Amino acid sequence: FLRSYPYTVIIVSHDRDLLNRSVTGILHLDQLKLTYYSGGFERFERQRRENLMQQMSQRKKQEDARRHMEAFVERFKAKASKAKQAQSRVKALEKMAPPVSIVEERIAPFHFPFAERALASPIIRMEKASVSYEEGKPILRNLDLRIDQDDRIALLGANGNGKSTFAKLVADRLKTSDGNLFKHKKLNVAYIAQHNLDELNADDTPYEAFRALMPDATIAQVRAKAGFYGFGANKADTKILKLSGGEKARLLFAIATYTKPHVLILDEPTNHLDMEARDALMVAVNDFEGAVILISHDRHLIEACAERLWLVADGSVTPWEDDLDAYTKWLLDPARKRGPMSQSKKEKAKAEGSDSDKKIARQAAADRRKARAPLKKKADEAGLEVERIAAEVAKFDRRLANPKLFQQEPEKAKRFARGRANAQKALDKAEEKWMLLLEKFEDSKKAS
Repeated sequence: FLRSYPYTVIIVSHDRDLLNRSVTGILHLDQLKLTYYSGGFERFERQRRENLMQQMSQRKKQEDARRHMEAFVERFKAKASKAKQAQSRVKALEKMAPPVSIVEERIAPFHFPFAERALASPIIRMEKASVSYEEGKPILRNLDLRIDQDDRIALLGANGNGKSTFAKLVADRLKTSDGNLFKHKKLNVAYIAQHNLDELNADDTPYEAFRALMPDATIAQVRAKAGFYGFGANKADTKILKLSGGEKARLLFAIATYTKPHVLILDEPTNHLDMEARDALMVAVNDFEGAVILISHDRHLIEACAERLWLVADGSVTPWEDDLDAYTKWLLDPARKRGPMSQSKKEKAKAEGSDSDKKIARQAAADRRKARAPLKKKADEAGLEVERIAAEVAKFDRRLANPKLFQQEPEKAKRFARGRANAQKALDKAEEKWMLLLEKFEDSKKAS
């Protein structure tokens, strides 16, 4: 619809897939300025990164030239034979354009601690299980499923089909109305849902929230824990009411996973996160060693983190053996009213090949998705590493921009210069690794 709409459309969204498929340009707001980039979001990311690298290079050249002129003036301003040239350098310094402004974007990482001991699989098993809010009116019924310690499951299905109900059943927020649900006796589940933000005490601070989790810890230990989750000295003492949506979500994640769960249930976790924070969340989910159950409309997050797809539809939860593209087509198919695989689709499948052949093909597709997941994870982690090192280079550049540093603290200046050189080398290597991983991931998608 958006692509075919004949008039101007302005979209404010953190949905990468939507932006890639629907827009022909990106307006980026940064430092009170709007910059236009043509193309979809992926092209915008590439252009922006290239621009950032050019700005860093330009800034370095400006700072090198400024330091050279300042050193000349400082050295020769008292010598009569060089006074005229020194004065000329002073005028040139006054006319020089201000250094290119580069704002360091710091995205605090997410951390999901895992239980010290893994549990034997299956950690959860359901036999003919049903769940309901009203007696005699089951939302989900006859569930025969198992969840293992290393499962990464994304729940698919239209809103209202029971995805959150299933999550609450696993999280022990709801009980079975029929059948059996078996859980490991030591199982610890963390359940994070979008509405949980309302459970935070708006008048508390992050420090007070962590203090409640650590009643026997010292002040320094509590502040260190808050800082570990991205709440430094200023933010730790800010009332939760005044935190951004992303900061509240980060605090909620920290509180929910403090007890080191075996299972992490994320119900629409990206609603209050911008794209950079979503990327950080994706890395944390992939680093988590336990089972993950994910409910999200963020296709990018599902593709990067989920290894199994379960369809919640028609009062049941069943494995979806195809990919997300096939799910989208099925979702838009009117014939789906008769179930996950309508009769017309069964007839078509029979005409194209045997049920056994189709099952093999679906399994092969699932295997390819699973094989690509580690490569995607590595590429995303490499991209975040590039951003981290680029910020480190920029930090050294800001320190070295101080003209008094070389005269008042020459040893420190040398140390910063060496640090900057080492950081630049690391950045070059990190970028090369990142580009190589991106190419491999794209090639793997084409090959499959």
